[in-house]
Amino acid sequence: MVASPPQCAKRNTIAWCLFDFANSSYTTVIVTVAFAVYFREVVAKSPGNRGDQLWGIANFLAMLAVALCSPVVGALADYSGRKKFFLILTTAGTIAATALLALTGQGDVPLAMALYIFGTAGFELGYVFYNAFLPEVSSPSNVGRVSGWGWAVGYLGGLSCLGLCSPWIDKPLKDAMGHIQPSGVAAYKVSFLLVAGFYLIFALPAFVWLRESCPQGRMSGWAAYGAVGFRRVAETLSSLSRYRETAKYVLASVFFTDGITTVISFAAIYATSTMQLSNQEMVLLFLILNVVAFPGALTAGYLADRIGARQTIIVSLVLWIGVVVTGWLSVSKTAFFLMAVGAALGTGSTQAVGRSFMAEITPPSRESEFFGFYVLSGKCASMFGPLIFGLVSNWTGSQRLALLSLLPFFALGLILMLSINEATARRSAIVEAPCRR
Repeated sequence: MVASPPQCAKRNTIAWCLFDFANSSYTTVIVTVAFAVYFREVVAKSPGNRGDQLWGIANFLAMLAVALCSPVVGALADYSGRKKFFLILTTAGTIAATALLALTGQGDVPLAMALYIFGTAGFELGYVFYNAFLPEVSSPSNVGRVSGWGWAVGYLGGLSCLGLCSPWIDKPLKDAMGHIQPSGVAAYKVSFLLVAGFYLIFALPAFVWLRESCPQGRMSGWAAYGAVGFRRVAETLSSLSRYRETAKYVLASVFFTDGITTVISFAAIYATSTMQLSNQEMVLLFLILNVVAFPGALTAGYLADRIGARQTIIVSLVLWIGVVVTGWLSVSKTAFFLMAVGAALGTGSTQAVGRSFMAEITPPSRESEFFGFYVLSGKCASMFGPLIFGLVSNWTGSQRLALLSLLPFFALGLILMLSINEATARRSAIVEAPCRR
């Protein structure tokens, strides 16, 4: 592998971080704050918590699509050396779907679900290729810090886009009688278009500057690439015994990623429905959370480089258990705000360090393939977390009980993390030579 000149390497790292700045607009405004509420209150308007169940189903189907595709496309990208091509392709699909959400209105459940599923699947598959660039834009000595900077810059991106959209999503969707307000609906639609534009503009540096260290493969035809993808996935599955500790970590991420994904998917819905936050209070809440999450992700990255990624993840999972219990018990808005701050710290630290830990224990030349499995593990579980939350909420009429259902996910993830031998995991990752085709 030929090392990049220092200036080029720095530019690649900046471009990589800016992509997180760009795509965080989607998770913050579409998945968490604006479209989640718009879908429940406008598109799927129905009595009770039926909207929660439909939102859970939409997230289930999006994660199912990702789970089915991510290992194969990851292996395909590794062989072809075209991670950037696939990153651009999936990102373009998500941006288009986001803009088209402006066409949805009351009763457009199938269209809204289809666009959200397509956009979210593209967003998550793009992370396979984006994460696979981490070993190429960092070194073993700073991988935790670079990953932490990526997440931290991402929170700034989410914060910036939320601030940009706040004049529109501040507008109420319903009047005092519970009737949908056309002015509020129109304002929310503008915010979806703003997210699409924001995502596109700040993703461009990654499309232009990122460079791949391994040369492109020379196969022709999608069928040939697909065959290689399936073959390499099968090889990885057959040799998982050689990467036992890595497989154990992937299993741990199945559980804790599910809990985190569910919190992100239902945060705004829970805030507006159970805690009765107004639109203005909700926007303020998520602005605060993004501000808090920025230093949290940075601190976690530096902490991982000092005490180790495994230990840092363990600390973050203990925090998550406290967050779920506190959220379940919260009856005042002040207590809920404090719980949400803990969730912001937990989200940034767990995901940033989790990504860097995966990079450290991944065999060279199979970054996309192994990150495909990493995404697969999280998304396989993430199919069920939001679905379970939605079903429990609809069946019991209580979002508090639905929140408590997340506790086992974090507890099981913590138990598995405690059982991992980090030194063994690192040794098993250096078996293969770089850029082996």
